[in-house]
Amino acid sequence: MPSIKITSNREAPDKGLKAGAPVRTEEMSEQVTEICKFLVSDSSLFDAEKGFDMIRRYIEIYHRILYSQISNMIYALYDAHTPEEASNILGTMVSNIEKIVAYTEDRPYQDKRAQMEHEHSPDRTFYEDTENALIKIWDHANLAQTQYSGLKQTDEEYKRKFDKSIEPFKNSLVQDMNAQLLTMVSIFTALAFLVFGGISSLGSIFSNHELPILKVLIIGCVWGLCILNLVFVFLFCIGKMTNLNFRSGNEPNNSIFQKYPVVWWSDLILLMLLTGSLWTYYIREENMDFWFKAWCRRFPQFTMWGGYGIILLVFVAATVFLVKQTWKNGE
Repeated sequence: MPSIKITSNREAPDKGLKAGAPVRTEEMSEQVTEICKFLVSDSSLFDAEKGFDMIRRYIEIYHRILYSQISNMIYALYDAHTPEEASNILGTMVSNIEKIVAYTEDRPYQDKRAQMEHEHSPDRTFYEDTENALIKIWDHANLAQTQYSGLKQTDEEYKRKFDKSIEPFKNSLVQDMNAQLLTMVSIFTALAFLVFGGISSLGSIFSNHELPILKVLIIGCVWGLCILNLVFVFLFCIGKMTNLNFRSGNEPNNSIFQKYPVVWWSDLILLMLLTGSLWTYYIREENMDFWFKAWCRRFPQFTMWGGYGIILLVFVAATVFLVKQTWKNGE
């Protein structure tokens, strides 16, 4: 039989006791530890009558068992021995307790109890309390062993259970991250080709110095409309594939104009510039602006300052509009 190490936790029972009680609880803990040491002795040499007398004397003096000390003893066994050795020792303890219970059911003991009852001996109460305490000790020993076995986990067991539980979530998370990473790389690659390709084509347009300014404006507006709507369609498709939302409004009844107002306002401005440039180009080609040129030559100063005034008025109106809209949003 392996060597048995039993430690006594003397501080735990003292909590919440009155003055003078710690000394008594210390004695109770020591006595319970001695009883436990006797209960885990070799079954072949175990004396059930002696064990019963030890518990009875304890009950006569202290009246109750410190069950927490039994739990401490069982936990100390598991800490000092391997699980198999601790289980064997506790099996011996339970077996010895059962021997004491069997002793109380033998004829000599029953005759002794009957004589006490007949004589109304005051000791009969202690014998009855000891019999009840035996069942409680047996039950508590099994309970503490079950609690320790069920709740105590080694680092390896905890790691194994944790890895088993987290494995499905880890695989799902890795797959999701890989899919999102590939999506982001694809998005930025396609967007880079789209934007930089468009900028390169716009640079080639403005590098031709022989083109009139109106033609450059017309080509630039057409280019802007194409690039703007191409980017919008690209982002719209990406949003559908990745379930990402870049809409301005989330109301289900909103129209497409309310969901993407920036795109439609940008298209409107570019279309206004395009139609204005086309109409101006047509007027110049048909020479229908001769009267305007003649009037400008006749009043050059008024034309110059009037043009500056109109441009300044347009910018001031746009600035006031943006300030008001920004202030409303801020409020």
